[in-house]
This record gives sequence, C-alpha cells and structure tokens, in this order.
Amino acid sequence: MSVKTPQSLATFDTEYCADSLEFYPFDDTQRFLVGTYQLLKDGNAQANQEELTSSDATRVGRIYVCDAVDTDSGMRIIERQRIETSAIFDIKWSYNAVEGKHLAGVACADGSLAIYSANNQSDAEFLNPVCTNIASSMCCSLDWSNRRLTTNTPHVVTSYSDGQLQLLELTESSLTEVCQWQGHDLEAWIAAFDYWTPDVVYSGGDDARLKGWDTRIGPHPVFNSRRHQAGVCSIQSNFHREHMLATGSYDEHVFVWDTRNMRMPVQEFNVGGGVWRLKWHPSEPTLLLVGAMYNGFHVLDVSEKVACSASFMDHTSIAYGADWCQAQRSGSEDMLVGTCSFYDHVVHVWHNPKAHVVPAHDACPVSQ
Repeated sequence: MSVKTPQSLATFDTEYCADSLEFYPFDDTQRFLVGTYQLLKDGNAQANQEELTSSDATRVGRIYVCDAVDTDSGMRIIERQRIETSAIFDIKWSYNAVEGKHLAGVACADGSLAIYSANNQSDAEFLNPVCTNIASSMCCSLDWSNRRLTTNTPHVVTSYSDGQLQLLELTESSLTEVCQWQGHDLEAWIAAFDYWTPDVVYSGGDDARLKGWDTRIGPHPVFNSRRHQAGVCSIQSNFHREHMLATGSYDEHVFVWDTRNMRMPVQEFNVGGGVWRLKWHPSEPTLLLVGAMYNGFHVLDVSEKVACSASFMDHTSIAYGADWCQAQRSGSEDMLVGTCSFYDHVVHVWHNPKAHVVPAHDACPVSQ
C-alpha cells in the first residue's frame, strides 16, 4: 500500500512569501499564526522574489492571525488580524502561560526578537506587543525553555546569521541577556532547548555542525557533531520522551538521536528535500512532522525503524512552515495540520490520519 496522501481542506493566500506557521496551543480553537518574508524593491512587493537578492531589496514581513473554521460546506481559513513587521524567520509559542499571559516569540531579519501577548477577548487585536530585543544580525530562530517546566521567568534562546547564539530571560515584560557566544562559523539557522534539561541548548549552522551547549559551564560545546553533510537547519527535543532529539539538514536527512550518546544517531531517514522544520506530534510520542523544502511535507513514524506514514505534496514551492493543531475535535481520529510554502505564498490545512490507521513505509514520495 502506498504512503497516505491527505487532501487539502482549505487554502489561504499570504500575499508575501510564507515560511512559518504555529497553532495557538491554549484552547480548542483551530487558530494559527503565519509568518512571512518578502524582499521589497523600490516599494514593489510584486517584484519576482526568485530573481531578487537581499543586497538590492528591503526585507519586510507580516504576521497573520487566522482561524480554520468548520462550516456546512467544508473548512475555511479566515484572517482575523495582520501585523506588519520585518521579514520573519521563525515564530514559536510559549507552551506554558507566563504570569497568566499566553506569549509568542517572533524572530525577524532586522535582528529583533519580538514578544507578543494573546488577547482572547478580541479577534482583530488578538496579538499585542510586549517587548523586543534587538541584535546586530538577522535573528534566524528562537525557542522557549518552558515546554515542560512551568516558570514565570522563562529563558528564550535565539540564533543569528553571524553564527551567534544568545540566551535571554523574560522577566516582568522585558528581555534581559543572560549570555551570548559564537556558536557557528556561518549562519546559525536553529537553536533549541532540551525540554527535559533546559540548561542544555542545541544548535545547528550552515557550517554543517550540530552542537550541544550546557549554559551552566560557559561557551564551550559539550559535543560538536559532523554527522550531517550540509547545513543543520532544524532541531526539536521530544517533549514526550526524555533523551530523544530530532535534527534535520539541507542534506535531506532526518536524524533521531539518544542524547546520552551523540556520536551516532539511532535512526535516520532521507525525506528527499532539505529539512527546514521538525515538529513532534502533540500526543503521539513517535510521530514527527517534517517540512522538506523541495519535496513537500511528511509525517514520519519513528517508533521502530523510522518510516513515512503520510505525505502532503500539494505545495508548489519551498515547503517551510508546519505545525500540528493542538486541539483535536471530539469524535475525530485525524489531527489537523497546517503547512505553508514560500514563493507561492500559500497555506494549506489538512488532516493527518490517526497513527494506527495507516501503515508506515520506508520511503517518501518525490515531488514532481
């Protein structure tokens, strides 16, 4: 039997190139944020994005707040709010409230890390700015330390285009630097916490290095892996299972590691495209959502031998942003997924079949 290929339930045109998507994790709505990245030349947002270079254009972006709404005639995506920003590389929610607030971090090309607070009483003003940290190079990624451990003073780790990594603490609606260090020789595409031991940070860079850092002992890596053969651009700690880490690279491979031994991954899988985004399933510990750039989006099952259980191939451009909806509607065996792609500036929402319904396979489809 072939790999399951879900159908799109609804689409949304983001106008600007789309590269990040995050579902709101705090209630049973199907609300999500989309981040965009556009090169603007002479004020023209319609210029051919594939021909422009960053040296002759301004980077602009936009945050969308959208709802995937079930109707009698099917699902619709409704825009609730838009916020003009610098070009966006990454968006991530704090999965635990901070002093009663639901917070999202946004990493931007102007070097800013912007923190927003959610207001559930207003759709049109759902996101409101809280504070901002500015660095001298592009902010490529962020992660929150409190995925498993509740605290009112969470740390945020950020990575930058000059290879720097920065650890910040959020206190009383302001960001304070804890430490900053040179992590990589080229762009540091990704930084992520070990959610079980948030003093430990992982990072990946365009230098093809995957590194681990213990922030208690200073700017010296506890490991420096060269197992990936190209730039490392995605990392996520498994918040269900301690010691399980997923990483992805432009080399088209997803590695699953036991963090107690980082010399060699315990599993690996070629998804046929550079791995820009990795997201563990909200409730199934061994399902992993993968944004595979030039080869669509895939769901991997890493329970035994890693295999592909579903692939969504409707995007016609670079597959970047992806997330699982955190709310599962009663009576549904399928989990809603949102994905977005770059030059075609489109969002799709689709259902991933329940894990036990579809057998997994040892290869992903190839984009035509």
